[in-house]
Amino acid sequence: MRILIHGFGTYCFVFRHLLEHAAKVSPGITWSIILPTDHHIETMAAVIPRGRIFCLEHNQARRSALPLELDALTSYAGSIHADIDAEKFAFKHLPARTQLAAAIEIYTLYKAFVEKIAPTHILMAHIEGLESKILAALAAELGIRLLVPVNMRNLGGTFFAPDAYQSLPVRATATQEACTRAEAFIRAFREQPTSALGRNDHAEADGSILPSFSPPLPKRAMNFVRRAAARPDLFDREHLRTSLWRNNLWALKATRRMRAARAARQFDIGTLEALPKKFVYYPLHYTPEASINVPAPFFVDQMRSIDAIRHALPHDHVLLVKEHWAAAGVRPVGFVRSLAKKSGVVVARVDLDSREIIKRASVTISVTGSATLEAFLFGRPALTLGPSLISFALGGPTPILRLAERIREAIVAPPDDATVIRKIAKLFSVQHRFMMGPPGLPGEPVMRVGNIARFLSALETELAHQNAA
Repeated sequence: MRILIHGFGTYCFVFRHLLEHAAKVSPGITWSIILPTDHHIETMAAVIPRGRIFCLEHNQARRSALPLELDALTSYAGSIHADIDAEKFAFKHLPARTQLAAAIEIYTLYKAFVEKIAPTHILMAHIEGLESKILAALAAELGIRLLVPVNMRNLGGTFFAPDAYQSLPVRATATQEACTRAEAFIRAFREQPTSALGRNDHAEADGSILPSFSPPLPKRAMNFVRRAAARPDLFDREHLRTSLWRNNLWALKATRRMRAARAARQFDIGTLEALPKKFVYYPLHYTPEASINVPAPFFVDQMRSIDAIRHALPHDHVLLVKEHWAAAGVRPVGFVRSLAKKSGVVVARVDLDSREIIKRASVTISVTGSATLEAFLFGRPALTLGPSLISFALGGPTPILRLAERIREAIVAPPDDATVIRKIAKLFSVQHRFMMGPPGLPGEPVMRVGNIARFLSALETELAHQNAA
């Protein structure tokens, strides 16, 4: 078994512990890694020979010298332009030609390394941004099995998606055991809903917290200066701005509190009793964020989804929009204010109970958000505009040209309990009891001895299922 890891950000610290554990209990796996930057080369060189470590940053040419070789994309599995748009900040200020040339170079470099080491599987902690989308596209192009841990949100646990779109593994089946679990979960959820942030009962803080390999802030700052001086063409001002914010939390929190207070004053509907008689509910996404940038970059500009929905509304409905609680301090206040000028749109106060709104909505629509999963669990109509954890149960992502038709169908045919149980059972049938995420989460549930052991066990189980298929 030859597994190539995508070493994105501080997930490398999780992988370092995973590989140390695997060396003891699964020595038959050969590991390689792709690192977008050189931040964590030394961390990973302790567990992977340097000949199987590829650092993108060390192999990129000067951007000013990059040719635009479109013929290199002949076999590309996907849309390179959509994958460029998966970026949150980086590349956005560069000329279009430079963006495309840099994307082609990343694709060419990654393809050469992947073909050289010939992995049987590619394991990605998380898909975020251009180069991770390129690696996922390469897996599809070269017939390499992809393993992407997906947080199952309200359901808890994790499953391994075979692509960048949170698709279920082909083995997902509504077995009797899974149906029994699903029925019990749905009953309990309707009495006391679990958090959409995910449940940690499958990744409890068991055992000691494993060490993080992150260097202290002064050393990180010096490394940043060194890298910027060595490769000024790779310097991205948005990365610097984001890093400064994250390392000055007091200023970040103060700014967000001020914006949130201003945003809280922008609403038409202030109480649940004042909700319209008939409405379609669209909860705003936190953006930019991988959950929407990666699977559905067309809708990063959420005015597109809002316009599409209001143009497709039944004549006796309005579109109720509510700000995401975490975005109230991030998004410009003017965005929500501008909704007041959109025909057919009313804005709910940011702190109204979303679940009560879902229960009263004719249909809940989201691009990829968990509100649609919650609506489905409640047995209420829901649609997604992009691929997500629950879109398979909702007839797949809804094309814009079919949105009016799908809204009408959803209103008259909400999911019955048997359907909800069967679809949720398919999710439970592929659930693994570990948690994947970056270091630094409250309580460090990921960086625990027991969670790392469960991660490796889940990976081995998934590999066994694939080999038996």
